[in-house]
Amino acid sequence: MCKKIVRVAVNNNFNASVAEFNQLNELSIAHPDSTFFINTNIKTPDLLKINDHPYKAVITLNPDITVNAALVKRIYNISSDRVAFTRIKYIPGNKKILDLIDKISQTLPVVITLQRFNGIKSLTKYVPNFREHYKFSCNRFRLYGESLAAVEALAGSKDRVYICDQAGLGCSGCGLCSVLNTGENLPIYSLNMTSSGICPYSCVDCYAKTMQHFLRMINKPVMHYDWIHKNHKQAGLTKHIKHAKALA
Repeated sequence: MCKKIVRVAVNNNFNASVAEFNQLNELSIAHPDSTFFINTNIKTPDLLKINDHPYKAVITLNPDITVNAALVKRIYNISSDRVAFTRIKYIPGNKKILDLIDKISQTLPVVITLQRFNGIKSLTKYVPNFREHYKFSCNRFRLYGESLAAVEALAGSKDRVYICDQAGLGCSGCGLCSVLNTGENLPIYSLNMTSSGICPYSCVDCYAKTMQHFLRMINKPVMHYDWIHKNHKQAGLTKHIKHAKALA
């Protein structure tokens, strides 16, 4: 009986290597009460190898925010029963992202990630008129106001379209990773495997990479490997979750 959901490669990327699948097989046998699913992105060279294994995947379709149509086509070579859901990063006013959400949601679940930005430099690169859409809150620039309401209305108007942590209460208040994998709302945990290593990608204002940079600066290990645990978001300990709870 499954008691928890484990998202594999939360702070790195599942590269679909032989070593990763071998390690994941061993962990799955050692933890029969857990359902493991993998976190990867459409740029991963060996992505199609997930067809050969029993684990579902969440696949980010626009890891660089901008939509690369040639890369997105790869999703159609993945068996639909191996896709827990697709992940699409959202910024306001981007027609290609809106079109991607519409197209993919016709056949696969889409979980929208509301892109957050660390600072003005990256924000103005992707959203030049950012003051209409973003405000600084809990150490990040976050979508707010009418722009936030618009994407919430979009998700509410379509089948198979959801927003990650829409309530701002963290994984325990969201449950999408569990529900879209198993149909049940079970506790969600994290795992970063040694066989995956450090993520080779540099996505815009990636939270994991930002934290790893900070840990390097203070001479701390950048990642805890091979440890099944609840991270701060899953445990409800991040600043934005505490803020949301205080307003509730």
